[in-house]
Formats: sequence, structure tokens, C-alpha cells
Amino acid sequence: MTKPPRETGPRAIILVEGLEGESRLIETLWKRGISAQVMAEPAKALDECRANPPHLAIVASELGAMAGTRFLAELLKVSWTTSTILIADEDEEAVHLRTEGLGILGSIRTAEDTASLERLLETFLEIV
Repeated sequence: MTKPPRETGPRAIILVEGLEGESRLIETLWKRGISAQVMAEPAKALDECRANPPHLAIVASELGAMAGTRFLAELLKVSWTTSTILIADEDEEAVHLRTEGLGILGSIRTAEDTASLERLLETFLEIV
């Protein structure tokens, strides 16, 4: 599911593979004025980010062919200005250890964790 792009405002890419609940993520972003595009293949998502870097990337921890943290490291090489959020069902300390040096805004436990997403979006919108 992808919401149509807005004329202005931040753009997000959501990289998930077979994850339910992405529509809640999209709706939460849309309400904040952020257009969203959902992709499932890391290589294609990186190509999209090279061509048109998003302001925000929300990435699942497990992507099948590529770990979410590896994708974030590759994205950092492509666009160091893209803010990132990891979807990982782990405690904050474990996520911090796995993502140290990647400069993520934080993590949410599931795609339905809109309360945590809202807190991270507050920070994101202050930066953009």
C-alpha cells in the first residue's frame, strides 16, 4: 500500500518483507504530512534511495536476503541525511548494540507500534 505523494513535505520509504500492519505505519505517517512508499526488496529499495533519497526510512530487522542493519549501513553510504527507524522486537539496549554507528532515530517493536512511532516522528519532524 502506498499513499500518493504530496506536493511538498517529507517522503518515507518502508522496507518490509511479508510484515503485516504496514498500513498502520502508512496512516500514521500520512497524518503527519509524510508520504510513504512500501518496498519489499532491499536491492530495489537501495536503487530507489540512490535515485531519490527519502527523508525517512523505516526498515524491518529481518529482510530475508539482507539483515535490516546491513541495509541501514548501505543506506548510510547512499544518503547519510536519511533518518532511519528499525522495526525490531528487541529491547532498546540490544537494538542500540546492533545499530551503534548507524545513527538511527530509534526502533519500534512492530509495525503496529504506532505509539513508539509517534514519539520518533516528533524527533524526526524537528530535524527535517
